[in-house]
Amino acid sequence: MSDTLMIYSRRDVDQASGSSPRVETLNASHLRLLLTSAQISSSNQWADQPQAMILQAWLLHKLRVLVALEQDDARAERLLSLVVLRSLNRLSSCWQLELEERQEPTGTSRISVIRRLLHEALSDGVARSQSWLIRCDSNDQDQLDLVRELGFQPLRRFGVWRRDPSAMSETSSFELPPHCRWSALDKSTARQLLALEQACCSTHHRQILDRQWQDLVDQRAKGCGLLERIDSDQNQVLAGLVARPSGFARPRLELLRGLAWDDRLKDALPPALARLSRLQPTPELLVDDDDARLQSIVQRCGFQSQQTQLVLGRSLWRKLGSRELSGIRPLESMLGRLQPQQPPLPTPSLGRERSS
Repeated sequence: MSDTLMIYSRRDVDQASGSSPRVETLNASHLRLLLTSAQISSSNQWADQPQAMILQAWLLHKLRVLVALEQDDARAERLLSLVVLRSLNRLSSCWQLELEERQEPTGTSRISVIRRLLHEALSDGVARSQSWLIRCDSNDQDQLDLVRELGFQPLRRFGVWRRDPSAMSETSSFELPPHCRWSALDKSTARQLLALEQACCSTHHRQILDRQWQDLVDQRAKGCGLLERIDSDQNQVLAGLVARPSGFARPRLELLRGLAWDDRLKDALPPALARLSRLQPTPELLVDDDDARLQSIVQRCGFQSQQTQLVLGRSLWRKLGSRELSGIRPLESMLGRLQPQQPPLPTPSLGRERSS
């Protein structure tokens, strides 16, 4: 039976003898299954996740969560996977899907469970949206093929970095170099962080996110902030940390920097990142996978690379009927000027040809 499951897990088909999983909205009756699935998961990413934090993340943030369930041979419920639906802005015009797999299915293939969950999420009656984001392991080709089939396109590639406690130096300095300042994310720094975030994204990515500075304030977490160089005449933004949703896993912060490399980051960034060690749990870092110099600094600060993720986006065309587009007129108004009901104009004179 295990060989059969291994073969079908690489294909996007249900097993002939299997049954389709049941997808439901997470409710109080599922909490026991949710905690149990975290404890017995084959992945160790839930080992350091306190149960109280799981419940708090769901209750306080009012997440929209869908779960995939199946019954075992003893007709006991098993929670296979879940997907967290989270709005990324106040307008609810962009939502993120955060897929988490807890247990291997026994009656169907893994990819079939994911397909069913994502289909239900994209057609959810509460999270009605024209734009979606999802993060996938870059090595999970089955899942990548599925989300591409559902209309998602790759936007960015990130490395996930986790702080190694054994690599932490007891003499790590928290003091920033002279003329540098670290400011936590608040209303006064949100506009600068938003400009930094938008500079790191493509135009298509920015359109999907559709964010304002207030959205960064709403989604702030411990560790978010701005690294600045303070001069006599003006301040210059060097880097920043913004929160990125990560479902029920440990918190994640994306490390941002300007488009042009600044050598002052070599001295100013390590003390800023060392402050993250004070947070419990220590957040993971998301670093642009193409930014080798930034990765080198993160590695020197005691972080280790865990995996590589792809951010994929999907956006549907909005109707333009309500928009007034300058320079565009109805076809009837342009044809009306031709006035075909009037008699035709006289034939041009052929005097020049006759004279020749």
